Amino acid sequence: MYKIMKTFIFVGALLVAAFFANYFGFVSIPWLDVNSVATYGGDAVRSDEAVKKVFEE
Repeated sequence: MYKIMKTFIFVGALLVAAFFANYFGFVSIPWLDVNSVATYGGDAVRSDEAVKKVFEE
């Protein structure tokens, strides 16, 4: 039982290390990439307001 727990902890530590190595650019692991979150910048807000204004008239 102790050997199985030790193996899971070791695998977890390797995954954490791989994630941080990928995040900081030491290695490139595509399935560990963090997806970027879409945000609304100034241009998107202005175009959204323009579209709303067109459809209100």
